[in-house]
Amino acid sequence: MKYDVVVVGGGAGGLAVALALRSLRPDLRVLIVRRTRLQPIPCSVPYITETVGSVDGCLIPDAMVKSAGVDLVVDEVVEIDRARKLVKTAGGREFEYGKLVLATGAGPVKLNIPGIDLEGVVLVYKEYEQLAKAYEVLRNAKRVVIVGGGFVGLEFADDLAKGREIHVVEVLDEVLALAFDREFGEIARRRLEERGVKFHLKASVKEIRGKGRVEEVVLSTGEVVPAEAVLISVGVRPNSELAAKAGLALDESGHVVVDAYMRTSDPDIYAVGDVAQKRDYFTGKPARAYFSSIAIAEGRIAAMHIAGVTPGKGFEGALPAFSTVIGGLALAAAGLTEAAAKKLGLEVLPVKVEAVNRHPANLPGAAKITLKAVFAKGDLRLVGVQMAGPEAVGEAINYAAAAIQQHLTAYDIVKMNYATQPLLTASPLTYPLQLAALQAIAAASKQR
Repeated sequence: MKYDVVVVGGGAGGLAVALALRSLRPDLRVLIVRRTRLQPIPCSVPYITETVGSVDGCLIPDAMVKSAGVDLVVDEVVEIDRARKLVKTAGGREFEYGKLVLATGAGPVKLNIPGIDLEGVVLVYKEYEQLAKAYEVLRNAKRVVIVGGGFVGLEFADDLAKGREIHVVEVLDEVLALAFDREFGEIARRRLEERGVKFHLKASVKEIRGKGRVEEVVLSTGEVVPAEAVLISVGVRPNSELAAKAGLALDESGHVVVDAYMRTSDPDIYAVGDVAQKRDYFTGKPARAYFSSIAIAEGRIAAMHIAGVTPGKGFEGALPAFSTVIGGLALAAAGLTEAAAKKLGLEVLPVKVEAVNRHPANLPGAAKITLKAVFAKGDLRLVGVQMAGPEAVGEAINYAAAAIQQHLTAYDIVKMNYATQPLLTASPLTYPLQLAALQAIAAASKQR
């Protein structure tokens, strides 16, 4: 069977390609081939046990695909015949393509330690079948060791904390250290400690012990932690075996090399999402960035290019942009942290401000917002923002990310027009990013 576009993978990136193509070019025949029977929402995975209560409760509905006029086949693509422009599946089917899009995602890193294959050890997969098994293990465990203090590890800890003994093991000296400056990681850790979560910083897992299933975890510090389940959340690696077998160019980390329009070394094959190479927004160097928002942006760029719509400059690099909720507190970051900027040799001016999300501050729902903005010395260009506070932080950080990508300076930010309302926002006098920009200008003027 022949299609104009065949998409391999039904996650965020693959779905974005298919839906965008049907919007841009309804005349094109589009097929998604995915190997998982049902497609989980990847960002909701940490909440399956308690908040959602099932794997079936956090699925991308197939109706979204079918209502858009996209064909869907559940099967695994095992070979790409580039000469004949067709893909072959494990089920013995063949599909011809005009353009092929690889959106095969990434899989969890498996630690090479004794006991890693014991029953009760859980890896964080994004596919339904493996996730269903993980759900059963975590639902029935009362003592859980989580290896990795990044976003996913802490979100699992937050979800599992009620009624369970939770230990988080992190090799660095603070949690969320790759995404936030130390003071924000400390805020997140203390929130979880208030919920009874125990942390083991500057430690790693030396061994997992048990007779057939997990019974205890031995740490590099010598401490032995009793456990019924161990959740490994220490990163992912790209699922690029199919691309490698087809002879497509890969980088040193195994990502498929792509240009700004997501084309691979074969001009008729594109790659998007976690399997595709990312370049850092600030340095242009290869970077690890595994986020659905980036996958969707890449998918839409690929779709526009395939549809003949020139998407401007194409993908200009992966800007670090994160948000999470820990212990009821939203934390978010965009761009460079102060520490990351200094590692790049960039001289920066950090400014921290606090505000209340209502005015006056005694209104219902009032809560403190803490914002740290990082400006480049000299032109005061905004290069990074970190925030902690109520739910609105999750949207405010996107406003900050847009400001960074538009290369706005403190001078630009203080004169921006913006909306405020007593029941919705901070006072216009204390609107956090504008206030930080004003303080940066004041500090810079004093240093002259």
